[in-house]
Formats: sequence, C-alpha cells, structure tokens
Amino acid sequence: MTEPRVVEYIKKARAAGQKDLDIKSALLQNGWSEQEINENLLAVGLEGKSFVSDKNDAEKPVLTKAEPESAKPATVNASSFNVGKKPLNLPWTWIALMSVIAVVIIGGAVFVFLKYPSFFVAPSSTKSEQNTANTAESAPVIPAFASYNLESTKYSPSLPDYKIALSELANLSSFEQSQKVSFSDAQKQSLADNNFFVAANYDKFYNTSALADAGALRNDDWTGLYKSIGGSYNIWEREPENSVFITTDFLTHVYHKLIDEEFSYIEEINFYPTLSSLSKSMLELSAKAYSTTEDAKQKESYERLSAYFLVPSAILENATEDYNSFKEQNFVNDSQSDKKQAVLAAAESLAKDNNVSDNTKNIAKREITLIFDAKSLVSSPLMGKYQPGMLEDYTQFTPRSHYAKNVILRDYFRAMMFYGRMNFLLSSSELTRDALNISQLLSTTDLKKWESIYLPTLFFVGQSDDLSIYEFNDAVKKTGFASSDKGDEAVTKIQDELKTYKNPQIMSSAVISPEVFGATKEDLQNSTKGFRFMGQRFTPDAFIFSTLTQGDETPDPKTGQKLPSTPTALMVSTLMGSKTSADLLNVWIQNNAPNSDKVIADRMQTLQDYFDGTTQSQWTQNIYWSWLYAIKSLFKDTNAKGYPVFMKSEDWNKKSLQSFLGSWTELKHDTLLYAKQSYAEAGGGGPEENPAKPVPKGYVEPNIEFFDRIIALVNLTNDGLNKFGILPEYLASRNNAFKEAVQFYRKIAVSELQNEKISDEDFEKLRLSAGNLDNILQAPDSEIKLESNARSALIADVHTDVKQGQILYEADGVPNYIFVAVKDTNGARLTKGLVYSYYEFTDSLAKRLTDADWQKFNYSDSIKKLKMQDWNKSLIK
Repeated sequence: MTEPRVVEYIKKARAAGQKDLDIKSALLQNGWSEQEINENLLAVGLEGKSFVSDKNDAEKPVLTKAEPESAKPATVNASSFNVGKKPLNLPWTWIALMSVIAVVIIGGAVFVFLKYPSFFVAPSSTKSEQNTANTAESAPVIPAFASYNLESTKYSPSLPDYKIALSELANLSSFEQSQKVSFSDAQKQSLADNNFFVAANYDKFYNTSALADAGALRNDDWTGLYKSIGGSYNIWEREPENSVFITTDFLTHVYHKLIDEEFSYIEEINFYPTLSSLSKSMLELSAKAYSTTEDAKQKESYERLSAYFLVPSAILENATEDYNSFKEQNFVNDSQSDKKQAVLAAAESLAKDNNVSDNTKNIAKREITLIFDAKSLVSSPLMGKYQPGMLEDYTQFTPRSHYAKNVILRDYFRAMMFYGRMNFLLSSSELTRDALNISQLLSTTDLKKWESIYLPTLFFVGQSDDLSIYEFNDAVKKTGFASSDKGDEAVTKIQDELKTYKNPQIMSSAVISPEVFGATKEDLQNSTKGFRFMGQRFTPDAFIFSTLTQGDETPDPKTGQKLPSTPTALMVSTLMGSKTSADLLNVWIQNNAPNSDKVIADRMQTLQDYFDGTTQSQWTQNIYWSWLYAIKSLFKDTNAKGYPVFMKSEDWNKKSLQSFLGSWTELKHDTLLYAKQSYAEAGGGGPEENPAKPVPKGYVEPNIEFFDRIIALVNLTNDGLNKFGILPEYLASRNNAFKEAVQFYRKIAVSELQNEKISDEDFEKLRLSAGNLDNILQAPDSEIKLESNARSALIADVHTDVKQGQILYEADGVPNYIFVAVKDTNGARLTKGLVYSYYEFTDSLAKRLTDADWQKFNYSDSIKKLKMQDWNKSLIK
C-alpha cells in the first residue's frame, strides 16, 4: 500500500536532488519498513516517462558544468514532513550487518547482495567497492515491472508406508498389450525396487519430412504425446493404460514453450522495428556529426560510429518487407532473404543516403561479411586496432534458439548480438570517446526507443554486465564537462570516473595475448571493462561458470591450482541445492579436473555461502531468476514420512536432477541472445445403452512448493509484460489457461499426499488435461501447425573454451517415457508420463550448433546413437 505522506516526501526529496538511498535511510529512521518504503518509491518512479533524468529534447543534449555550491539544491529532511510511523527496536548486530549490504532496485524487484569475496564484485553494485563510501548511485531507480506474490499451500503428507507387488498393478498388462511388447526384466525389477523407471522414446510420433514447413498434427511434442497417453476423448473408448503421470518436467516445458513464443512475438512485432528505427537514427546522427565536426579526434570518432551503426542498420533493413507482411497478415512467411550479398547491398544504399565515406562503408562491409560467415575468431575490423590481444568470436553470430525460424528474428538476432558484443573498452581513450559520443548523440526520442528494448529485456533476464548509457550519463554529470568539451582531458576524466564503477562479473571476451600468462583471472576479466550499447546480461549460472573456469591466467594464489577451462552444469545444480549433483560433481572433478580439486572446492564454498544467503526477493527479481527459483524446488528432500515410495530412492533424486537440468537447458535456450556467455581464454459420444468404461486413475508428481512457485512465476510474467503493454490479450489468456491447469494439478497433488479420495470427475479431467494444453501452444506468428514449431528437442551453447577450442552444450532430446507405480486410497495402479532426455557435451569451436542441427539426430534413427551421461542414462531401463 502506498502512503500519501511518504509519496509526497519522496517527490520533494527527489526534486531537491537527494538520492534514493538517502531517502530510504531517512524513512527507515522514521519507522517505515523496507517493503513499505520500496512500494512508495516504486509508485513514484512509475510516474516518470523516462528512467533517465535531465535529458533534453535536442538531438545533441548539452552537458552542463558542475553546479556551483550555491546552486545545489537544499537538503530535504524527513523530519520536516509528518512521515514518522513508529520507533524500531533494532539490535546493534543487525544494524552492523546492514552496513555491508547494498540495496538496489533493478529489474522489477528489490534485491540485496551481501558483501562479496575478493575475487568478485556484487553484480548489482554500480560502483566498485573501494569507492562506495563517497559516491552516489549512478544507475536510475527503475520502477517495479511486477511483484512476485508467492502463496504457500498448506498440506500434510500422510501416505502410509507401503509396498507394491507387480500383481497389484491390474493395468500393467494393458500397457504391455497397447505397446505390443512386454516390459523387460530390468524394467519390472525397477518397478519392484523403486516403483518407477524411464524408457527411451524411439516412437515415430512426428512428421518424418525433411521440409522445415512440413505440416504437423500437434503443436508440441509433449502435449501431443500426452494426448496419446491419455487416450480418446470418448469415455466409451478410454482404456486402463490411459492413466497419465503428470511430471514437473512437463509443466516447466509448457512454461518454456509459452515464454519462448511470447518472446518471439514481442521481438518480431515490437523490438525489431524499434531497433531498426533506432539504428538508422544513430547512423544519421553519427554521419551528420562527422560532416560538421572540425576537431580531428572527434571526426575520427564519428567516422567509427558511422561504421558501427551502419552494420546493424543494414542487417535490419534487410527484413523490412517480411516485417511489413507480418503486420498486414499477422503471420510470418520466411522469405529467407537474409543473404550476405543482400545485406551488403543494403549497406551500400544506406551509406550513400547518409554520405558515409568509402572507407567507413568498407569497414562496415567487412564486419557484415564476418557476421554472415559466422566462423572466425579474429580481430574486429572496426575495433580491433584499439583492442590489442582481443579477438571477436564471430561464431556467436550464428542465429540459433528461436531466432533461426524467420528473417525478422535472424536479423534481429545478428543486430542485437553486434550491439551486445562489440565492446568500447574503457582502457582505450578512442573507444571511450566513442561511447561518450554515443551517450550524447541519443536524443530523448532515441533514448525512449533504447529503453523500450532494454527495460523489457531487463525484466526478461536482468541488468547488463557492462557499462551502459546510464553509467556514462552519470559519469558525465559528475565530471561536469559540457558537450562541446571533448578534449583529451575530458575523456581521461570520464575514464577515471568510470574506473570506480562496477567491473564485469562474467568473462565474455576472447583474449589471446602473452600477457594472459602473467595475469590473474580477475585482472583479465576486469581488463574487458567497457561500454556496450545493448550489453548482454548478468545471470547467476554464467557467473558460476565464469568464477569456476579460467584459461592461461596465473594459478589461484591460495591453493596454487588453476581452474579448469570448461565447466559442467553439475556446478550449477549443486549450488542450487542438489546433494546428488554434489556427489556427481566430485566424480566429474576426479575424471576431468583432478588438479583443480582444491581451488574448485574453495570457490564452490564461497559461491554456496552467497547463494545460501540469497533472499526470495533476489531470487524473484526477473523472469530468469524466478524460473531458477521455481526449479530449485525440485531438490526438496522427499525421503520423508508421508511421501510416495517412488520419491524416496536415489534414482528419483537423479530424475529430479535431470528435471532441473532439462528445464535449465530450456531457460538457457530461450534467453540465449540476452544472457552473457562465459568464456575461458586462449471426438463424439458413444451408444448410451452401454456403460462408460471405468475412468483410468492417473497421478501428479506431488511437489507442492514447485506448483506454488510456477504459479507465482506465471503471474509475474503476465503482470510484467502487461505493464509494458507488449503482451496481447490472447497471449496473456494462454498463460492464464496454463495457470489454471497448474492450480488443478496442485489440488490433485495435495489430495494425493494427504491420501484423500479423488473423484472420478477429477480423474477424467486429469486424463485429458495435458493433451488439452496443446491448444495453447500454437506459435502466434503462424497460421498452421508446423513440424518445425512442434519439435521440442533443442540445444544451447553455454560456455566457450578458447583454450581448448571447444564449446560446452546443454541439450534436450525428445521426451522419454516414465512409468510410475503408485498406491493410495484410490488404489494401486501403473501410470505413464514424460520426462526430459538431457545431454551435456563439448564440440568444436569452428561452428555453433543450432536446434536444426541437433534435431537431425533426434528425429531420425540416429537418436539411438546419442550418448547420455552415465548418471542419467542409468535411469533408462
């Protein structure tokens, strides 16, 4: 709830120039809680049209000099307002702890980072640690996009201890008859011992046509297969083997499918045209500045910027016809017009229109050629001269994830990847001058365009791991130089000021230099500090990988050991709470990094301490973190009284680990463009006279905390995207339909754990519900069901090891079957559902694999040759 008195105080304090941290401190002293203060701060913040203040409407905003002391606004005290509430009785130990906590509002939630160890800096800190005492926050306060409202369900696990004899499973023979093969001895033994097993899915449930636009009878693999498992809609045709088992895997997959399609639609209809308009505007402004500037260094800078903005402008121009067709017809036909020669021709035309010199044009064309070839690790033609020892990884420009499916998304991907990777190094005076000029060329209109992309993607994934427009604008204010003053002294002052700002937390540049051998991992990472126009974002998993890997840098001084150059996803799942993963990670270290055991253990402990101290508000600051928070609940210890027997074995813990990693792979896939990647260097009714067949009694995997969190995540997603006005009603209604399904599953799961009778009506709804969700998964940019949209096998590259010349991939194949024997007051029965098939492997750096590459192996007889890791392969019987 907002409080008018507090709102009034915040407005007046902000108008007087006070920073929000000071305002918060004053309100805390007057008895207001942290939550109450944040609600009022966010309410005030939402009223602004732009989240960057003091921007003029002119195309080239004038930088004002530092105000004289007499001109500075007077302090506004909380005591001058009637904002007192009640005295707070806080212990001194708590107050002391608060002194080392940085509180920042970013990406829609307040999140609190405890003080970090020496080898990494809090990713939310705008200033580096040594300078926080005497400097104000520089990034603007960004209003909340949505609140995370978690409603915890009350339940009491009450299942009695039980054993299940195979003879009790009356429908077991029905399953064997329907699949025309008997269960193997190993499968039956696993049912007897663990009450479940996983079976490989080699069924040809898909259209075997090699055509990308081949028609399909399903919108998605999982919902199509669940429809088959659940059987006919005709109650006279249902069979005993139609007892479905609803897995958490299925629900995280459906959420992935929804969010992936929503991202695609928003990027096609909103972000693509905005980015194209912004790029062309900045190209025009840069070219004009070049033609009117007389200062030699400024002229060189604007020439580089003309080339810089010409590259994405030409790439995006290429998809204009496809976008116009999409707007008219509301679906995308992939014209496949994004060919290198077409984009080079667009560059020629745009260069002519903007009077860009031949030299500038040719540099841009060399960049375009490298981007479309997407196979080189070489110096950037545009920036390489000012980045000694740094190479650009042009394989990153291979369109992948959902961005490969049409021209609009492929070109948007390439342009955003260019803006996200090209680094204006702070250590280079030339590139710092360029970044400074970019921040000053942005008009208020262009800034709003930039924010209309940056802020929603901040809600998707998180804040940039690099310096941005916000930091540069703040540094300009603090140094007090006018826009006309771009001499060397001005640039140096900007550099010195920005050196005190946050350092990058994720190593995402390829550095190949003799200096690497004498540098620490942290020194090398900090050397990549710079400005990126649309910087890729900090994510906790990439941070984990970056912290636990290195190339040829010096060994860790504490242990004398070097970190490995390639990580494993088991590092992430271990830190998210899986004890099974921790044991498997120890085996991985013994086999792959035995000489790194001590340094990995040391840094894992530091990371574990950090994540153990992470609050719910941190975990739920945006969609990415909230997704992780939802699937963390899969590691809940269910080897306890009152839980089903099948959830008490070590094999079930492995199944839960695979569920986490399968969903995490989909998360990495969906956010591949925005998240920064870590690098290491170097039917009808029947006859009424016949009674309906007995209703098959299915089962829901009973993880109540998971259901609570996935419901909160769906609400967060809907609310946040609606606040931006970028989620059409029909897409929001799909999310609501999914939420209603999850709420139903949660109700069933609670009844299961409490050993309560479930009605035939609910069992019948359960039988058909998963298949019915197929209706909400049709791609919003397609009029028909396509095989390419329905296929669920996907792949994501998550780490680049330049030293070993390899890429670490996480992949999901076609879903496998899981058979689970259950027993409760509703009887003993065998049920069938779907689980992820999860893979982790490395492949050459020469080419980045796409979904299409990976699907060739999964939707053919080659699927039988795919090799899983030993730990999850053991689940398949």
